[in-house]
Amino acid sequence: MEATMDVSVVVPTYDRGAALAETLAALGRCDYAADRWEAIVVDDGSNEDIGAIVERESERSGVRVSCLRQENSGPAAARNRGASEARGEFLIFIDNDIIVERDFLRRHIETLRAHTGCWVVGRVVHPQELRRTPFGRYRDALWEAFNDAEGRNGVVETGGITAANLSLPAADFARFGGFDERFTIASCEDWELGLRARSAGVRVMYDPGIVALHNDWAVSLERFCERQRLYSISDVLLWREYGDASPRAGMVRENSPVDWRRDGTRLIAKKAVKRMLAARPGRDLVRLWCRLTEMLMPDSGWNRRAYDVAVAAAIFEGVREGLRRYGASSDKQQFPV
Repeated sequence: MEATMDVSVVVPTYDRGAALAETLAALGRCDYAADRWEAIVVDDGSNEDIGAIVERESERSGVRVSCLRQENSGPAAARNRGASEARGEFLIFIDNDIIVERDFLRRHIETLRAHTGCWVVGRVVHPQELRRTPFGRYRDALWEAFNDAEGRNGVVETGGITAANLSLPAADFARFGGFDERFTIASCEDWELGLRARSAGVRVMYDPGIVALHNDWAVSLERFCERQRLYSISDVLLWREYGDASPRAGMVRENSPVDWRRDGTRLIAKKAVKRMLAARPGRDLVRLWCRLTEMLMPDSGWNRRAYDVAVAAAIFEGVREGLRRYGASSDKQQFPV
């Protein structure tokens, strides 16, 4: 489709109407000419009336927001559907719980034009309220480690990528065929597209000045662990396609069944412990440890270690489920089943 405006913002959504309304309201406050951009919401088979929410927010802001609906197929397919209807020279992808700042659109476009041929990833931050609990501070520190490592020197090339705050030329998206729709869980479809793009010579830039707030649902330890479990299922699919080139290949190997030919004694022991901790009695024990350290020694090394173990057990569950779902071999290597 021929570009008729500067940028199209594509927002996939599934049953998070209240969060989506806040996302659209924030987009509507952006300091960019309303006739030079559009937003496209793709309802991925929600049970809520997403169309009514989109219509209301579009009327309030005066911004052109369209709503497409499809059967539930996952965020990769939803993003592709939105991009297929986009009229912008550039595409911006955000999630349905991302609250952007007023200069969000302008800064993405400025950075894209300043780095011709590159893609741009912006910074995602958490609300201050998250840091009010020991777990919230732990989780925020994990996330901020990326910005601490890569965001100190302005716009830099990065090995990371996230479709929660990503922009690129629409022509590139068409050239690479969009997101791989086999990734039906909200995870790894962005990494997979990034791997293809980088292999073709595309540079991905990180601009820490393009800030968006994540209005997240995974704010408790239990929900965060569930998210990590789901992510790890998709990590297996990514590993199947790319082997050791996958950024999470090491994590898949560390949580795969024991390979007696390759695994050292320490790794075999770690896998045995994770298997025990991923079972219901083990999960209950770890959650008790987390609660006790939260009460008695919050923010301590013991407290953080307890969270680490809980998350590791969830990742173990996800990898094992992914191996059952997608198979235990890639083109380059195979794990025992």
